[in-house]
Amino acid sequence: MKKTGGLLLLALLFVFLAAGAFGEAGITSKEQLNQPGMRVGVSTGSSSMLAAEKEFPEATIVYLEENTIAYESVAQGKIDAYVFEREQMQKAIDSGRKGVRLLDENLDESIIVGVGISPVSSIPDLENRLNTFIREIKADGTLEDMLNRWVTLGDETMPEIPPAQDPQLHLTVATSGIVPPYSYYAGTELTGMDIELAYRFAAWLGADVTFKVYDYGAILPAAVTGDVDCIMANLNITPERQEALPFSEELYEHPIGIMVRSDSALEMLNGKRVGVQTGSVFDKIVLDALPDAVISYFNNTSDLAAALESNKIDAFTGDEPMLRLMASENDKLAVVEEYLAEFDFAFVLPKTAKGESLRDELNAWLARMKESGELDQLIEKWTGGPEEEKVVPDIAAFPAPKGTLKMVTEGAYAPMNYYRGKELVGLEIDLAARFCEDNGYGLSIEAMNFEGILPSVQAEKADFGSSAISVTEERKESVNFSDPYYSGGTMLAVLKSELNAVAGGSFLDRIKESFNKTFIREDRWKLFARGVLTTWLITLLSVLCGTVAGFVVFTLCRNGNRVANAVTRFCMWLIQGMPMVVLLMILYYIIFSKFAISGIAVSVIGFTLTFGASVFGLLKMGVGAVDAGQYEAAYALGYSNRRTFYTIVLPQALPHVMPSYKGEIVGLIKATSIVGYIAVQDLTKMGDIVRSRTYEAFFPLIAITVIYFVLEALIGWLISRIGFNINPKRRKPEKILKGVTDDD
Repeated sequence: MKKTGGLLLLALLFVFLAAGAFGEAGITSKEQLNQPGMRVGVSTGSSSMLAAEKEFPEATIVYLEENTIAYESVAQGKIDAYVFEREQMQKAIDSGRKGVRLLDENLDESIIVGVGISPVSSIPDLENRLNTFIREIKADGTLEDMLNRWVTLGDETMPEIPPAQDPQLHLTVATSGIVPPYSYYAGTELTGMDIELAYRFAAWLGADVTFKVYDYGAILPAAVTGDVDCIMANLNITPERQEALPFSEELYEHPIGIMVRSDSALEMLNGKRVGVQTGSVFDKIVLDALPDAVISYFNNTSDLAAALESNKIDAFTGDEPMLRLMASENDKLAVVEEYLAEFDFAFVLPKTAKGESLRDELNAWLARMKESGELDQLIEKWTGGPEEEKVVPDIAAFPAPKGTLKMVTEGAYAPMNYYRGKELVGLEIDLAARFCEDNGYGLSIEAMNFEGILPSVQAEKADFGSSAISVTEERKESVNFSDPYYSGGTMLAVLKSELNAVAGGSFLDRIKESFNKTFIREDRWKLFARGVLTTWLITLLSVLCGTVAGFVVFTLCRNGNRVANAVTRFCMWLIQGMPMVVLLMILYYIIFSKFAISGIAVSVIGFTLTFGASVFGLLKMGVGAVDAGQYEAAYALGYSNRRTFYTIVLPQALPHVMPSYKGEIVGLIKATSIVGYIAVQDLTKMGDIVRSRTYEAFFPLIAITVIYFVLEALIGWLISRIGFNINPKRRKPEKILKGVTDDD
């Protein structure tokens, strides 16, 4: 027993250490995922699900319905990876999805996308027409252009597509509205590559077009039952789906990517305040890597460090050797161990014949220094050696038979150039001095602000210049560059105390950012407003119609009519025993499939049935709570059965049922969240649409929850007021005694 326990403890320790190793190094290859204990998320029913099940047989497959939830699950470590269409996941990352990254590898299989076609569409020969259209847009390059604009370049501009003149057909297209860049909402407008495809096909077909937005769980049934003519929603073609309905020819093929968790501190600085040096290319580098960063400009590195320490900025950028030196000398600073960009440093020279000649001479000397290894030794000395060894040749002692060269530099960019006391030293100073000494030149050096170096060289006020100047194509237009003498990367410095906290900023900042993305950007509050109105409309109509229906049925059954009671019991059993989402889909796709009836109307009918059944049960319970002696007393006073019920029994029964009636209404409001299955854009569906654009899994859900609470509170207050007014105990004496005289 002890031996078994020891082995078990050892095994658990091994698993713990292995998990720690993964957590430290992260997942770097797909081979790591194919082993017991790894959790791989897939999109239910998609091609990526089938590919993952085949490629990761040892892993635990986790089935997910929503991409935003999947991305958040990866970021929080609830699953180890998520496999899905690579372009969509990259779009999410480019749009601000934090805490995740894509592996370089893809799954072996790809996703094939086509158009789902209704087998009962009213449009004649739709499948052949659609395939002819697809072959034409492939042949003339239109489809390739669409893919390039929407997917590769991220261009969200919908082109002008002239509609069909005098359309003879009507095309109804099902789409999802939540998968950028294929089908999504830009503000309140439906757009994306699939929407453009639908417009083009409708114009080609000679038809006008309307769209219906469905959850993916309901989009295939909509086509199967003929509620729509086709599905354009980046729909994967799978063997199982092909059994349910026909598909068009292949539109395009996508690689299946692998998303894993990223603990990148660099990524978490996106959207923060980043300081850069004026005149440098760091602002462009920062915005390329961190597009949401707020740039602040400073004259030199000491100003940048001071701004960081005084919390005027959250980070500042610089070249790796300079930042590492600053961090070694300032215990408040830390370097984020990721490159924003890689670079080459080189000397700059005028674009003149003299400048080109000096450049060629300098390049030949640098080549010799690289070949001999002396350049590497100098770099090591200035970037890591002890300060006492960092010396430069005595410039004043150079004989200078070929004349003196003038160099301009900054003098404040250690370890490349900086002052030690009154002496100007640094790697670049050392290199310039050795070049001049080896080639028979004297050297004079002038220090200036960085932004003045390039203009001085251009105007030939200096023979060459340097101060960690990166080689760029734009700069090559105005100056000549030598061969690089140093290659490295641009990095960020942060306060050491904040290095582990850069992921979130303050709680208030995160709330403000999420609120702006969810409600303000692209006027997304209008989507929520539209969703609230739809939810409110369905709820109020269902409550009103359900109350009337339940009351009418109860009055028909209350005196024991056998037929009415038998029919009522059967209907109650059928309605109350059926899940609401199933009832809605049966009503929409089967019972009303041949009728031009909106999803909102079907929702009202469905919820009227369920709410009416609840009202019937409540009335039965409330009336049953009234003492039977009330009837006898009323009959003795000459009241009829009908009058007894409405004037004596019902007023006493209603206070018993009002709390439960209020609860049923609250339940009805929450139950409306499923109407997205039948193409109704209610409050919950609008939240899904917004989440598909913001890539925030939870803030829109929290916003929806708050709105539901407000709606419930409002309708609860209304019901409470009604209950207050109908409570017999709160009636005034004169109303109670109305029609009664005290005169014998």
